[in-house]
Amino acid sequence: MNRRYYWTKTWGAPDVPEYDALALSHEGNRQPILNYIQPGDIVVFLTSDAMGSDPMLRGRLAGAVEIADPVREVDVESLRPDVRRPPEHYRKGDGRFRWPFGIAVSRTWAFIEQESNDTLIPGHADKGMQGAASIHEMQPAEIGRLMTLNVREQVKDEETEKLPFQGSLHRPWRQMAGVRAPTKVDPGTHLYIAQIYDAHGLTFKVGSGKAAERIEDLNRYRRLTQGEAKWSERPSSQFATVAAARAAEDFTLLEAKKAGYGSKDHSEFLIGISSRELNALYSKAIEIGLAVDAEAEVI
Repeated sequence: MNRRYYWTKTWGAPDVPEYDALALSHEGNRQPILNYIQPGDIVVFLTSDAMGSDPMLRGRLAGAVEIADPVREVDVESLRPDVRRPPEHYRKGDGRFRWPFGIAVSRTWAFIEQESNDTLIPGHADKGMQGAASIHEMQPAEIGRLMTLNVREQVKDEETEKLPFQGSLHRPWRQMAGVRAPTKVDPGTHLYIAQIYDAHGLTFKVGSGKAAERIEDLNRYRRLTQGEAKWSERPSSQFATVAAARAAEDFTLLEAKKAGYGSKDHSEFLIGISSRELNALYSKAIEIGLAVDAEAEVI
């Protein structure tokens, strides 16, 4: 998909897709966007400095939405007919809802990294009031940084896992996290990353297979009652095939070792790599694994 990426200013993170939209204050702001926005485009929400914005997110990245297919207009206020929104969402003069003119979205995310607006979009303040009135195209470097940030997809009545944005974006929410029924998938198809922090610093282990069992094996001979550190699991991803999980693992280790993060102690250990760098590799690895799964389905 040839996605395009934009940003806008909002008062906070988006809700689940059923209850939210790309919401705008005037019809005159929505119509120009409808002339060029495409299904699958991503709009990132930067929390504004307005008094009514979420104080926990003010000045920081809040979330993102994916434009629905087909592109269509929606009345934002009617998306939650039985819920009265906060008083500050209505104008004091005439009592009207502030952002009634919506464009439908198919997926939404909340960012859990404490990333400032200034860091992600250095020139956002130059737009002034237009920052919130419309959407603005992101630059390649900004998109690259966006992809490494951790998010949770907003799914109704479901708790989703934490993933780098690029990984979550390429992993539809219907691909449930966790162990799936063995009748549908070979159980040894996880890509996992374990980590341990001890007197020697932080070490990561990248592997594929049955994540829970592999990490249990790592801890089997750790002397936990004597205070030795324990391996813990970072978010893992499950693929449809063993080949996909292995391809994702091989890519992650190869690229990390090329960058000088390999360890002489074990072929699957990484040392000296930052969480952000590892997130970026993990995201690309998910893409590679999903591509292998897709090829297997075609065959």
